[in-house]
Amino acid sequence: MNIEEFEKIMQREDREENQEDLEKIWDNKSEWFFNRTEKKQENFSNRLVFKIIKEKKLLNENSKVLDIGCGTGRHLLEFSKITSHITGTDISSRMLDYAKEKLKNVSEAKFIHGNWMKNFTKEKEFDLVFASMTPAITTIEHIKRMCLISKNYCMMERFVYYRDPIREEIEKMLGRKLNKLHSNHKEYTYGLWNIVWNLGYFPEIYLDKYISETKKTVINYMEQIICTDDEENKIIEFLKGKEKNGKIISKEYIIKAIIFWDINIF
Repeated sequence: MNIEEFEKIMQREDREENQEDLEKIWDNKSEWFFNRTEKKQENFSNRLVFKIIKEKKLLNENSKVLDIGCGTGRHLLEFSKITSHITGTDISSRMLDYAKEKLKNVSEAKFIHGNWMKNFTKEKEFDLVFASMTPAITTIEHIKRMCLISKNYCMMERFVYYRDPIREEIEKMLGRKLNKLHSNHKEYTYGLWNIVWNLGYFPEIYLDKYISETKKTVINYMEQIICTDDEENKIIEFLKGKEKNGKIISKEYIIKAIIFWDINIF
């Protein structure tokens, strides 16, 4: 297979391509996304991404880090514990507002709104170029640009597996599959790894597997389900039967892939 074929594998058929539309979509989602992720109170320092960074000693207090598609700044906050020279970029200005508030005490932190491909063109500007779950990297040119602006390392994090038993029960009840969540498809990681390899680098891949206990409301579930009015009533009735003190306690089964490569072969 040639590199262009791996690009096709990496790209999602349902991805939106209009920048203005994407900005509106993520601006509208920003409050929901912030509330949803903050409630998890996830300890990012224990996640495999940062274990790898610490074990490999990739960063020090003078390192410069770029987070592409930084969202509300969850990863930036963890990076700031190592270095204050952090830059976050996102297509959503509202997402960046949350990130700015979160990192208001980090004097060196920078936030750039807009298309990262237009805003970052300087060669070897950052020690680490990082991206987690973002739809902003979908082409060979995007990956080439990551390599260009990094003088040391690139790292990406993607979902490759996700399972929610509550959603599975709803599917069984309805007798059909629910709409896919906005998580990453595993073929992306396969395409990405091969593109990086074909560009002459030696990417490493790590799997972060964990089970997370969740406490969600009926509204939390319904916000992510597309259904008819009749189905909605059935689903709400089902979910209320699962409630205890206003919360539905369940588990999420998650596998994330971390793809890491060194820009310098030696």
